[in-house]
Amino acid sequence: VETKVPGFFDRMKDECVNRDRGKDETGTWGSDTMTFQDDELSYALGKQGGTRKKLERSSECVVQYVGHNAVFSGTRPQRKRAREYMKWLFEQLE
Repeated sequence: VETKVPGFFDRMKDECVNRDRGKDETGTWGSDTMTFQDDELSYALGKQGGTRKKLERSSECVVQYVGHNAVFSGTRPQRKRAREYMKWLFEQLE
């Protein structure tokens, strides 16, 4: 969608991110976002999305990229793990 209609996600971000917040048995389900620079985006995606898939498996969090944004969805501990793993990933770029 973001490729066909640039800026669409930015207009819908708050609604999308907050839509399912707290609607699980633990009450901690939600979504967080992180914005990337161009070089970070391609690094975070990896070859054929491999890095993203590894982040999902290791953190047990849903990780999707929309334009230059990453969306992390899961329980609070899962989202925290995914963001921490993403931070470790970017530290390798330095």
